[in-house]
Amino acid sequence: MTSRTAPHLSVALGLWAALFMAFAAPAHGATPVADPRIEAARAARVERSARLTPPAPRMNPVLSRAVLERTAAEGRTALWVAFTDKGIADQRAFEAAVRDAGGRLTERARARRAKEQGGRYTPDYDDVPVPARYVEAVAATGAQVRHVSRWLNAVSVMADAAEARRVAELPYVRAVLPLRLSRRVEPVSVGPAIGPLPGSGRAPALPDGDGATRSAALQKPINYGASNQQLDGIRVPAVHDSGYSGAGVILAMFDTGFNKSHQTTVQLKRIAERDFIFKDGETANQAPDAASQWDHGTGTWAVAGGYWVSQLIGPAYNATFALAKTEYVPTETHAEEDNWVAAAEWSDSLGVDVISSSLAYLIFDAGQTGYTWAQLDGHTTVVAQGALFAARRGIVVANAMGNEGPGGRSLWSPADVDSIISCGAVGADNTIAVFSGRGNTSDGRIKPDVVAQGVSTYWAVASNNLSIAPANGTSLSTPLVGGAVALVREAHPEWTVGQVRQALRSTADKAGSPDSVYGWGRIDTRAAIWASTLGPPIFPRPFDLLVPPTNSAVSSTPVTLRWRRTTDPTPSDVVSYTVTLRSVASSQVVYTATTPDSFATVSGYLGPSTTYEWSVVATDLLGHGRSSREAFRFTTGATTDVAIPPSASRVTLDQNRPNPFLRATDIPFTLAGSGEPERVTLRIFDSRGRLVRTLLDSAQPTARQYVIRWNATTESGEPAAAGIYFYRLRAAGRELTRRLVLLR
Repeated sequence: MTSRTAPHLSVALGLWAALFMAFAAPAHGATPVADPRIEAARAARVERSARLTPPAPRMNPVLSRAVLERTAAEGRTALWVAFTDKGIADQRAFEAAVRDAGGRLTERARARRAKEQGGRYTPDYDDVPVPARYVEAVAATGAQVRHVSRWLNAVSVMADAAEARRVAELPYVRAVLPLRLSRRVEPVSVGPAIGPLPGSGRAPALPDGDGATRSAALQKPINYGASNQQLDGIRVPAVHDSGYSGAGVILAMFDTGFNKSHQTTVQLKRIAERDFIFKDGETANQAPDAASQWDHGTGTWAVAGGYWVSQLIGPAYNATFALAKTEYVPTETHAEEDNWVAAAEWSDSLGVDVISSSLAYLIFDAGQTGYTWAQLDGHTTVVAQGALFAARRGIVVANAMGNEGPGGRSLWSPADVDSIISCGAVGADNTIAVFSGRGNTSDGRIKPDVVAQGVSTYWAVASNNLSIAPANGTSLSTPLVGGAVALVREAHPEWTVGQVRQALRSTADKAGSPDSVYGWGRIDTRAAIWASTLGPPIFPRPFDLLVPPTNSAVSSTPVTLRWRRTTDPTPSDVVSYTVTLRSVASSQVVYTATTPDSFATVSGYLGPSTTYEWSVVATDLLGHGRSSREAFRFTTGATTDVAIPPSASRVTLDQNRPNPFLRATDIPFTLAGSGEPERVTLRIFDSRGRLVRTLLDSAQPTARQYVIRWNATTESGEPAAAGIYFYRLRAAGRELTRRLVLLR
């Protein structure tokens, strides 16, 4: 960068800081930045989210000198176009737009945000899309629209000088600025590839042919192969031994592309993928990709969640993955800063829990505009803004520090952001890697946050589906941390972003004396999950479904569904199970029951040649619910005798009263029908599923309401002990269970 260009770049970056300062508050629970500007901006943003504010003033000049210099040198170039407002005229329309924007998020995304916002989800101004007419007007100037960012209220475009001038004349355009570039944190070196190690061979093929619809949870590996050292250094095997493997967590990988057929990745579950370069849904290599395009992404994905038994295992092998292809390998041109932000917004809408990004932004190809260390204050660069938005919305971001060490001030953005987890690299002996980027940030905060093994860390070799290799770089330590974060989020779904970050840093091996080289030190995943300052896990442990096996055929009814029992981290806490069976085609629930047992029998109507899906939720006494690792499916046969005709009766079971009770309680239920008798059983079970008392076992007329009393005695007439009990009603082809409490 020449001295002639630098002052104009500084003006442009200062403009971005002014445009987006209102979005720079750290996520809830994170350590606040000691900057009164940020605190004031946080208050301003809250107010802005609640009520309509006037349009922001247009900058003077709207078209920055840096843009004119770049277009003069390059011709057509990549630019940001920032808008003054979101085109909403009055308060009522604004409130409606905010509600509509919130409705477009998935239920999972809303639940994740609610946790971050103190228990209640509230959509805000930043969820409102950029007006379509603004985007269309920009495109009408001849500029090519690349991405639309609702968070930044901006679009990225390709434009020449004449088009940029026409864009700047639009009355709702606040500023036209240079778009900056990204740089992969490329490995410092990659060792020779090795084939399958003894003891495994090929991983088994998927039953359905690809990873997108894999539905059986992967089992804990006995042998970690070449990845044993890199996992053991951060105590991942001990966490796997406790039953955590990333199940139920969505982990997004931001990188160059992904080989989904490699033996480390072929069995991994994917929820979505998006190519932000070619704007399609394919993240594997495609024309005009270079042959090496997917190398980096395949490798980092395998480090985070790979599953090739006896070869290479990632911390979060049972996670669900969202794959974002954001980096174009051949050049570092004006094409990728906006891809990162677009991928973050996409991840938010999917309900992603963790982002692992081995990408960074600072210095780029000759002649391109980069950032300087002075701008690495955690809230100036555009990618820092994207990372801040993601963290505030409840996504934990793990990002590489970069490989520009050993000098100080060698970190790259967004590793400068306070609310994310910035990752350095150490060797297996826990000595800092010479290349690992160092802090501090330009405003004096310690970075990195933590470190993991980034020297001789094994990853997948994308060009050979049966090869892995050792590699060096913070791009390798970052997915180890990202996978570990997925384990922490699985164990603690109640924790905020700030609490996850606090748990990892406070239990790392240099927590007592953090510095700009190691940060808080090498993470200890097990200690983070059981962090004494934040408390141990409170949700029941993960568990699997068993029978019928997924994707199996069922030839007769009744069908008994079985699952593995789970335990609660509080040994004295009782766990009950709610099983739900629904038709895949209609999504209609055809059976549900709550039971203390690890099985349930479906004896009602099941249609012929129909696919059903079933899952189980384990719930403790405080209402903490853990879903089974996967939902299983089965298909009934084509013959009509597979199905049992539905009963003409309907049954409902109400809560006993009183509850809790001391001496006796009444259990009400209803049999609706024609009056013809139905066989009815009503039994009491203890919390371990053992029969305590049969209250009713006979044919009873339908079209009646019943109230059956239990006097708190066992079958032998002895007083039942105080505790949690379940009463189960079977009638009219249904089985219903409720919980009651006996006091003494």
